[in-house]
Amino acid sequence: MERLIPDSNENIIVGVFYNGIFSWFVTDKELWFLNYRKRIDAFKEKGFDVEEYIDEVRKDILILNSDNAKIFLSRIKKYEIEAKELRELLEKSRESNDDSWYYDFRPSLYVNFDSHKLFSLYSEPASYEEYAPQNWEARYIDFMDIIPYEEKYWLNRDCEDLLSKE
Repeated sequence: MERLIPDSNENIIVGVFYNGIFSWFVTDKELWFLNYRKRIDAFKEKGFDVEEYIDEVRKDILILNSDNAKIFLSRIKKYEIEAKELRELLEKSRESNDDSWYYDFRPSLYVNFDSHKLFSLYSEPASYEEYAPQNWEARYIDFMDIIPYEEKYWLNRDCEDLLSKE
């Protein structure tokens, strides 16, 4: 199985609700601009053609929403990761001498296909919330409290926050 390691420069951690089931994914960050048509148009207005660079996973799903989420999620199934594995990777990364682990392991997006919500904690200029499908709630907010407790990979057995820099 092809597994990506969280690296905020290349890929992101995304929490997804679909059909009442929560899952974590570590994928290329480009996959999560839900309205890719809008993104393509914005680049074209600036004189760039990005259509040829669209990942195969999104080629025929330019607007990702609840109607086609099942197809999309089946295509990225290999990037799904359990909270336990994320926790283990985070604990191991914290042993490094720098604090890059904090940016790599902080969840970037929460996408709820059931209730049409996209919440972002992504700290770079890419504004995922600007590319949400029509009639979706999309905001830059801290969504970590709404993640189901058993999926909070940043909490260890003693409920200590592993994403704390202290």
